[in-house]
Amino acid sequence: MDPETIRELASPLLNSLGIGDDPLISPMPGSAIKRTFKLHHEGLDYALKWYPPVSSQESDPYQTEQSFYNFLKAATIHDNPFALGWDENQRISVLSLLHGRAIRPDEVNLPRTIFTGEFLAQINRNRDIEEAKQLPDIPPRESSVSCLLDAINTFILQGIPDSLRDVQPLVSFWEDELNAGWQQIIQHCLTACSTGGLDPNVNLKDHLAWITPGEFTFHNTIITPEHSICFCDFDQARWGDPACMIARFFSQPDFLTKDEYIEPFLNEQDSVPDKDPLLAVRVRLVAPLIRIELLLQTLFPAISWERSDLNLESKDESKVKLVQSIWQARQHLKAALRNID
Repeated sequence: MDPETIRELASPLLNSLGIGDDPLISPMPGSAIKRTFKLHHEGLDYALKWYPPVSSQESDPYQTEQSFYNFLKAATIHDNPFALGWDENQRISVLSLLHGRAIRPDEVNLPRTIFTGEFLAQINRNRDIEEAKQLPDIPPRESSVSCLLDAINTFILQGIPDSLRDVQPLVSFWEDELNAGWQQIIQHCLTACSTGGLDPNVNLKDHLAWITPGEFTFHNTIITPEHSICFCDFDQARWGDPACMIARFFSQPDFLTKDEYIEPFLNEQDSVPDKDPLLAVRVRLVAPLIRIELLLQTLFPAISWERSDLNLESKDESKVKLVQSIWQARQHLKAALRNID
């Protein structure tokens, strides 16, 4: 999709919104599949999105996002991007633009980010091994708002695994900031659903099953300067979001052995939402690692996690290879967490 094509498709919607007098349209650097554009008109900026057609068997991203923004509007959650208009025929939306700014060196520990990518590469490189096939696919989508909030709440209340409790900054963040912040937002969501006329217990239709805990919580969360939580549309955010890339890298089969994804993972971190970037980056980089740590401990409880204990003469070469890769990955994990501010 190019700017002139999107301009032609969006013309009816833009005219109806009063922004049809030849606005300036340019590609959005952070767009995952080159379908999101920045629209500038009379001193104001917007995000313009096009949704490719899907088959009847697929979840429709157009309807998915429309439901998502309708929920945010009804819930009146502070500081969220909002939708200005939708065109169902052309599959176009116009949204408020989430502005970004250049990232500062003190806001991201690049060695930690490199370790994060290497950790995921180690796991994915061996996903074809029989034992590794036990790792689950992308988590199922929740059927209702209340189910979604319950799933998030359960994960947060599980707390930090014992093996990570010596990382004191992580413990402090989890218990003092994340837990308290989430308890506020879950109550706010349920109250806002009620006052907005939305029943959080009603199951959504299959094609409107919009969000998983991974999509709706850490990967779509911005911490405001006041440390309140709001949600973000990363298709139109002006950065390559680490958590979005982590989730895709770890979950999708076609990314299993592609180490070259680590390079753009680092290079695209050239701007951040103008909120509280240090805390936001900390959430996005740490939470996926914790989930992977818990997953490995659950699936492979009998495997020794220390290389000195490995029986490298085992006849089961596939298990030895898997254990070695997990041991190496755990070293990356420990290094990634060691320097969290």
